[in-house]
Amino acid sequence: MPGRSAARLGWLGLLVLLVGCGTYRFSSSLLPSHIKTVGIPLMENRTDRPDLAAALADSLVEAFIDDNTLKVVDERDADAIVEGVIVGYRRTPFTYDENENVQTYRVEIALEARFVDVRKNDFLWEEMNLSQWDTYNFVSVGGQPAEDEETAIGRVLVKLRDDIVNRSIEGW
Repeated sequence: MPGRSAARLGWLGLLVLLVGCGTYRFSSSLLPSHIKTVGIPLMENRTDRPDLAAALADSLVEAFIDDNTLKVVDERDADAIVEGVIVGYRRTPFTYDENENVQTYRVEIALEARFVDVRKNDFLWEEMNLSQWDTYNFVSVGGQPAEDEETAIGRVLVKLRDDIVNRSIEGW
Protein backbone atom coordinates (compact mmCIF):
# COMPACT_ATOMS: atom_id res chain seq x y z
CA MET A 1 0.00 0.00 0.00
CA PRO A 2 2.80 2.52 0.63
CA GLY A 3 3.78 2.18 -3.03
CA ARG A 4 0.28 3.14 -4.16
CA SER A 5 0.27 6.22 -1.96
CA ALA A 6 3.57 7.33 -3.38
CA ALA A 7 2.33 6.74 -6.93
CA ARG A 8 -0.87 8.69 -6.26
CA LEU A 9 1.14 11.49 -4.70
CA GLY A 10 3.42 11.49 -7.75
CA TRP A 11 0.46 11.69 -10.15
CA LEU A 12 -1.11 14.44 -8.05
CA GLY A 13 2.16 16.39 -8.14
CA LEU A 14 2.35 15.99 -11.92
CA LEU A 15 -1.25 17.17 -12.30
CA VAL A 16 -0.58 20.24 -10.15
CA LEU A 17 2.55 20.98 -12.18
CA LEU A 18 0.67 20.71 -15.48
CA VAL A 19 -2.22 22.88 -14.29
CA GLY A 20 0.23 25.45 -12.93
CA CYS A 21 2.02 25.56 -16.26
CA GLY A 22 -1.11 26.46 -18.17
CA THR A 23 0.06 30.00 -18.81
CA TYR A 24 3.21 28.94 -20.65
CA ARG A 25 3.28 28.83 -24.42
CA PHE A 26 4.78 25.81 -26.10
CA SER A 27 5.59 27.47 -29.39
CA SER A 28 8.90 28.28 -30.98
CA SER A 29 8.30 32.01 -30.88
CA LEU A 30 6.51 34.64 -28.81
CA LEU A 31 6.40 37.16 -31.64
CA PRO A 32 3.17 38.88 -32.64
CA SER A 33 1.65 37.00 -35.57
CA HIS A 34 2.00 39.95 -38.00
CA ILE A 35 5.79 40.02 -37.66
CA LYS A 36 7.32 37.83 -40.36
CA THR A 37 10.33 39.90 -41.45
CA VAL A 38 13.17 41.78 -39.80
CA GLY A 39 15.44 44.55 -41.01
CA ILE A 40 18.89 45.14 -39.56
CA PRO A 41 20.26 48.62 -40.25
CA LEU A 42 23.74 49.60 -39.08
CA MET A 43 23.70 50.81 -35.51
CA GLU A 44 25.08 54.23 -34.70
CA ASN A 45 28.58 53.77 -33.33
CA ARG A 46 29.83 56.16 -30.64
CA THR A 47 33.11 54.34 -30.06
CA ASP A 48 36.57 54.73 -31.51
CA ARG A 49 36.22 51.29 -33.16
CA PRO A 50 34.60 52.02 -36.55
CA ASP A 51 34.45 48.32 -37.46
CA LEU A 52 31.97 47.36 -34.72
CA ALA A 53 28.70 48.46 -36.36
CA ALA A 54 29.24 46.54 -39.59
CA ALA A 55 30.56 43.46 -37.79
CA LEU A 56 27.54 43.39 -35.46
CA ALA A 57 25.08 43.91 -38.33
CA ASP A 58 26.69 41.10 -40.35
CA SER A 59 26.56 38.81 -37.35
CA LEU A 60 22.91 39.65 -36.69
CA VAL A 61 21.92 39.00 -40.30
CA GLU A 62 23.66 35.62 -40.20
CA ALA A 63 22.01 34.68 -36.88
CA PHE A 64 18.48 35.64 -37.98
CA ILE A 65 18.97 33.69 -41.21
CA ASP A 66 20.23 30.66 -39.27
CA ASP A 67 17.33 30.90 -36.81
CA ASN A 68 14.84 31.01 -39.71
CA THR A 69 11.95 32.40 -37.65
CA LEU A 70 12.02 35.77 -39.40
CA LYS A 71 13.04 36.51 -42.95
CA VAL A 72 15.77 39.15 -43.18
CA VAL A 73 14.76 41.95 -45.56
CA ASP A 74 15.66 45.54 -46.30
CA GLU A 75 14.60 47.74 -43.38
CA ARG A 76 12.12 49.64 -45.60
CA ASP A 77 10.18 46.40 -46.19
CA ALA A 78 10.49 44.93 -42.68
CA ASP A 79 7.73 44.26 -40.14
CA ALA A 80 10.28 44.82 -37.36
CA ILE A 81 13.79 46.19 -37.08
CA VAL A 82 16.69 45.80 -34.69
CA GLU A 83 18.10 49.23 -33.98
CA GLY A 84 20.38 50.81 -31.49
CA VAL A 85 23.59 52.57 -30.63
CA ILE A 86 26.96 51.10 -29.76
CA VAL A 87 27.73 53.28 -26.76
CA GLY A 88 30.88 51.76 -25.35
CA TYR A 89 34.01 49.81 -26.09
CA ARG A 90 36.62 49.14 -23.45
CA ARG A 91 39.78 47.11 -23.39
CA THR A 92 41.27 46.88 -19.91
CA PRO A 93 44.01 44.79 -18.31
CA PHE A 94 42.53 41.73 -16.63
CA THR A 95 45.45 39.66 -15.30
CA TYR A 96 49.14 40.33 -14.72
CA ASP A 97 52.22 38.17 -14.30
CA GLU A 98 54.54 38.33 -11.28
CA ASN A 99 56.36 41.30 -12.88
CA GLU A 100 53.08 43.18 -13.32
CA ASN A 101 53.07 42.76 -17.10
CA VAL A 102 49.62 42.37 -18.61
CA GLN A 103 48.84 38.77 -19.52
CA THR A 104 45.13 38.99 -20.24
CA TYR A 105 42.87 41.82 -21.39
CA ARG A 106 39.14 42.17 -20.94
CA VAL A 107 37.10 43.50 -23.90
CA GLU A 108 33.62 44.90 -23.26
CA ILE A 109 31.05 46.27 -25.69
CA ALA A 110 27.89 48.08 -24.56
CA LEU A 111 24.77 48.85 -26.59
CA GLU A 112 21.46 50.59 -26.35
CA ALA A 113 19.29 48.23 -28.38
CA ARG A 114 15.63 47.76 -29.22
CA PHE A 115 13.39 45.59 -31.35
CA VAL A 116 10.80 47.77 -33.03
CA ASP A 117 7.45 46.68 -34.44
CA VAL A 118 7.44 48.94 -37.50
CA ARG A 119 3.82 48.17 -38.39
CA LYS A 120 2.49 49.25 -34.97
CA ASN A 121 5.25 51.78 -34.23
CA ASP A 122 6.01 50.14 -30.88
CA PHE A 123 9.03 48.69 -29.08
CA LEU A 124 8.74 44.96 -28.51
CA TRP A 125 11.73 45.21 -26.21
CA GLU A 126 14.30 47.83 -25.33
CA GLU A 127 17.51 47.51 -23.35
CA MET A 128 19.45 50.67 -22.56
CA ASN A 129 22.46 48.83 -21.13
CA LEU A 130 23.06 45.62 -23.05
CA SER A 131 26.69 44.65 -22.62
CA GLN A 132 28.92 41.63 -22.91
CA TRP A 133 32.59 40.98 -22.33
CA ASP A 134 35.29 38.40 -22.88
CA THR A 135 39.00 38.08 -22.26
CA TYR A 136 41.97 37.26 -24.42
CA ASN A 137 45.53 36.26 -23.67
CA PHE A 138 47.88 39.01 -24.74
CA VAL A 139 50.77 36.57 -24.27
CA SER A 140 50.88 32.79 -24.01
CA VAL A 141 49.43 31.88 -20.60
CA GLY A 142 49.32 28.42 -19.04
CA GLY A 143 49.85 26.66 -22.34
CA GLN A 144 47.18 28.75 -24.05
CA PRO A 145 48.44 30.73 -27.05
CA ALA A 146 48.32 34.49 -27.34
CA GLU A 147 45.32 35.95 -29.16
CA ASP A 148 44.60 39.28 -30.77
CA GLU A 149 42.04 41.85 -29.74
CA GLU A 150 39.86 41.16 -32.81
CA THR A 151 39.37 37.53 -31.74
CA ALA A 152 37.95 38.67 -28.40
CA ILE A 153 35.81 41.32 -30.10
CA GLY A 154 34.37 38.58 -32.31
CA ARG A 155 33.41 36.50 -29.26
CA VAL A 156 31.79 39.52 -27.59
CA LEU A 157 29.82 40.33 -30.75
CA VAL A 158 28.55 36.73 -30.88
CA LYS A 159 27.33 37.05 -27.28
CA LEU A 160 25.58 40.35 -28.06
CA ARG A 161 24.11 38.92 -31.26
CA ASP A 162 22.76 35.90 -29.39
CA ASP A 163 21.21 38.16 -26.72
CA ILE A 164 19.51 40.29 -29.37
CA VAL A 165 18.20 37.36 -31.42
CA ASN A 166 16.95 35.50 -28.34
CA ARG A 167 15.17 38.58 -26.98
CA SER A 168 13.63 39.26 -30.37
CA ILE A 169 12.46 35.73 -31.11
CA GLU A 170 11.84 34.27 -27.67
CA GLY A 171 10.93 37.42 -25.77
CA TRP A 172 13.35 36.79 -22.90
